[in-house]
Amino acid sequence: MARILALTSRLPYPPREGHQLRAWHVLKALASRHEVTLLSFLRSDDALEEAGPLRAVLARLETFPIASEHSRVALVTAVLRGTLTPMPFLAAKYQSAALRRRLAELSRDADLVHFDMLPLMAHVDCVPAGVPVVLNAHNVEHHLLAKRAQIEPRRAARAFLSTQVSRLRAFETGACQRADAILACSDPDAQALCELAPGRSVEVIANGVDLDGNRPVQAAPDPARLVFVGQMGWFPNRDGVDWFLQSVFPRILAVRPDAQFVLVGKSDGYEVPAAVAGNVRLAGFVDDLRPDVHAAAVYVVPLRAGSGTRLKVLEAMALGKAIVTTTIGSEGIELEHGESALFADDAEGFAHATLALMDSPEQVARLGAAARRLAESRYGWDAIGAQLLDRYDRLLGRANVPGHARAMDATVAFAAPSSRSS
Repeated sequence: MARILALTSRLPYPPREGHQLRAWHVLKALASRHEVTLLSFLRSDDALEEAGPLRAVLARLETFPIASEHSRVALVTAVLRGTLTPMPFLAAKYQSAALRRRLAELSRDADLVHFDMLPLMAHVDCVPAGVPVVLNAHNVEHHLLAKRAQIEPRRAARAFLSTQVSRLRAFETGACQRADAILACSDPDAQALCELAPGRSVEVIANGVDLDGNRPVQAAPDPARLVFVGQMGWFPNRDGVDWFLQSVFPRILAVRPDAQFVLVGKSDGYEVPAAVAGNVRLAGFVDDLRPDVHAAAVYVVPLRAGSGTRLKVLEAMALGKAIVTTTIGSEGIELEHGESALFADDAEGFAHATLALMDSPEQVARLGAAARRLAESRYGWDAIGAQLLDRYDRLLGRANVPGHARAMDATVAFAAPSSRSS
């Protein structure tokens, strides 16, 4: 049994967002064989009182507030650091002197340190030489930021994001070069990360789904109902839903005026276009998304940005739903057009594919059954956890090889901030 020290950018449990789901299942798999201590940042909307299942699998849990969420001074400091220094804002907002002290103390006795998500690698200099480091890369972050800068409608925000892309790429390059192993969610992500750090070990550990907790039902869905699951605070979700409601849904309503679109997920402040508002329901955050998903004939994934793999798509597959998706929306998932889902990347094609399913309960059932079979054969968390453990066992076997530690690229600012930051 090895001693693994893990860091997360927010509390992984309860898992209400995609990256929490991945982090939770990765930690649970590691804790099934090893002693895992978790240092986690705590977002203002995290529910520490509901983290019992997380505490049950861990040897120790320590949490640290995100200073920029509680202090305007800390937020301004993070913005200035992300603007005036090589460190990108995405990493600067997670500065914490308290976390750095605990990381330095605990990593001295760790066999391996697991960094869940890129920004946390700003603290990797606290890890002693010779202790292997793993970066769990949920996305290729600079690709995601570049796309966001491209489609951001607000001029000032677009200008700021554009200045961040090169900083984030340099930071991501340094992080990949520093890590002893990198876990990617998909083959395209793995290829992009290999290009940042040629010769570094990059392995695809796909996202997964709880097959037992997500099962199809026998009741027939409403043929006029469409559903999307995703919180609107995540810009690829917001951009995709904006595009769907502005460009796709009006085409559907022109043929099927009875069509209803249900948006499941946190949507505070989201404004539905007036032209389609009468046919849209904002379900908001729900404790159990399955009833809303089961009730819809078609699960739409109108995403135009993002990387990694969509955990909500995997859940839809496990629930046996007929899916209409963009290419980006299903990237990294082995869905096939016409066999287990329908694909369309333009508004006319997306509307046509959705309408075809709304008019064909037989095709809805066929695609849903095929999606479930694919989820069972490729994406169960148990199988993915076994693959993850095998990778860690191999890495732990070479933990103390002489010359194992590598200095970080001096051109990338990973250095510790002033001890005054918190």
